[in-house]
Amino acid sequence: MRALLVAALLASPAALATLSPARATAGTYVSLGLGTTPTGQGDLAVTTEAADSDVPQQRVALGQSLGRVAIEASLARFGIGAGDGVAAGVHARLSVPLDGNLGAYGRIGLERVWLSGLDPTFGDSADGMAAALGLEYKLTAPILGQAAIWGEVNQDQLTFANDRKGGVRMWMAGVSLGM
Repeated sequence: MRALLVAALLASPAALATLSPARATAGTYVSLGLGTTPTGQGDLAVTTEAADSDVPQQRVALGQSLGRVAIEASLARFGIGAGDGVAAGVHARLSVPLDGNLGAYGRIGLERVWLSGLDPTFGDSADGMAAALGLEYKLTAPILGQAAIWGEVNQDQLTFANDRKGGVRMWMAGVSLGM
């Protein structure tokens, strides 16, 4: 008899709803972040080692979340040696809850970077892929609604003029505010 009662409870929709993981909310958000000066890789390694930049990474993104998956459009600015880059990108983002309000996420997408102040052999723009891994802590604020504090490491792999290749790795922290 007890086994039938347990089976009936587990099969009921209300019981299944209480056993399922917490649902992420859907909505539009704005994300703002500040980060470190990038570490250059590939052809950019020599450029970033030759001169220090005083331009930290700055990023703003507008996103639309659909549960745990989100689509983001972003603009970022960062120093590269004596020059700097401005990047526009489109990214897909997947969030995974870890414990309570703490979660992890991964982001991958395409970027276009406009360059200035670099060696002319790099050209004035580059195309590539960007990826990030991060942690976020979600908050609920009375006036702001949904918000999050986050930190991530991101990696850009870029192709420049004359098929030169390089990348940048940056650490960043920021906030996201739901609208």
